[in-house]
Amino acid sequence: MWLRYNIWVPLYPIGLLCEGYLVYQGIELVSESGRLTVTLPNRLNVASTSASFFKLYLAAVLIGGMTLLKHMGSQRTKAMKKLAKLKGMEDIYYKTERFDRYQEEKGK
Repeated sequence: MWLRYNIWVPLYPIGLLCEGYLVYQGIELVSESGRLTVTLPNRLNVASTSASFFKLYLAAVLIGGMTLLKHMGSQRTKAMKKLAKLKGMEDIYYKTERFDRYQEEKGK
């Protein structure tokens, strides 16, 4: 269970960075070559380039990746608290709360 909730910490950011880098490189290649470009006039009167699609996709990867990492972090915290409780080590996750209370009392 520990590995399941901790292995993503290095792997997901690396995967997101690699995907973002590859899409960024693809934007350059596709815009230079002009492949997958729909030009006017056509039936729908719509012009589109694949470079603009890749730019939107890159933004979605970044925003979606941050959302995914935040969600995975909260799920990890919840699972690790549960695991610590099962092992009788729940004070590990509550030390910061006690330290904050101690600092408040000390400052008064």
